[in-house]
Amino acid sequence: MRAVASAPGKTILFGEHFVVRGEPAVAVAVGLRARVEAEIGGDAVVVESKNLGLRESFPLHGGGEGPLYPVAVAAREGLRAANADTGVRVVVDSQIPPAAGMGSSAAVAVATVAAVAAAAGAEVEAEEVSRLAYRAEEVVHGKPSGIDNTVSAMGGAILYVKGEGARRLDIDFSPVELVLADTGIPRNTGAMVRRVLSLAERHPEVFSAIYRAAGLLARRAAELMEAGEFEAVGELMNVNHGLLSSIGVSRYEIERLVYAARRHGAFGAKLTGAGGGGFIVALAPRGVGRRIAEALGDVAARVYVVPVEEEGVRVEERDL
Repeated sequence: MRAVASAPGKTILFGEHFVVRGEPAVAVAVGLRARVEAEIGGDAVVVESKNLGLRESFPLHGGGEGPLYPVAVAAREGLRAANADTGVRVVVDSQIPPAAGMGSSAAVAVATVAAVAAAAGAEVEAEEVSRLAYRAEEVVHGKPSGIDNTVSAMGGAILYVKGEGARRLDIDFSPVELVLADTGIPRNTGAMVRRVLSLAERHPEVFSAIYRAAGLLARRAAELMEAGEFEAVGELMNVNHGLLSSIGVSRYEIERLVYAARRHGAFGAKLTGAGGGGFIVALAPRGVGRRIAEALGDVAARVYVVPVEEEGVRVEERDL
């Protein structure tokens, strides 16, 4: 029994870091996907990554370590969802760059849960896939917000509040496109989150005001997005970037890309994800993205012009 599933990466337009303390965030799925092939059989969980060139084997019932261990956790959750007590071989092939703030680990986890469950004969709804994939995200990030696995499973754009869940936003993205530019500097989400929380604990009065402002900004941005007022959305992206800079997660290489994107026609641009490296995201009028990408090409490690991906996790093949 075999199945293939895929799930999109994501970018956060508003609210990273602030979402950890209960403020809302807006995230969108992007047109880069992680694909996972699962084949039932054997007495272990075997994980292969085409991107990393690695193959590791894990016991069926718990335990393990190593770079592919989170995928094994997701595979076990997929088997559990299908009430299947059997081994499985999982092969990961992802378009999403890792350690870049684009939800690579979450997309792989979501696709793995869906592929393994489908290969074992079960149909699992996207919301449940997201919940199960979160357990693999805990292995990667410690205490993740949950936004990455949620938007990867649901697709489109969501307004997310930790502990409350997500609301799918009704947005027509046809007038715009996203430009994603990589600083080339990897960063660790968990370490950056801990760094910001430590700073907030040392200056609680100041940070409480910053968190409130970020929450108001995210909710207003969601309203403007649903109204199609993307130029105003871009302005608020710039404000959000200023808040992120103020809490210490930007750096010169990020600022250089952000300001170049704005100078070459973006409505707005900001770092996306945990910061400290990784990607910036720019919101551009449809057709302008390529010009921005060319301008950033000289200073970015890589640049993508992508649409918002309306479809979340999907099972693409199933042979039972």
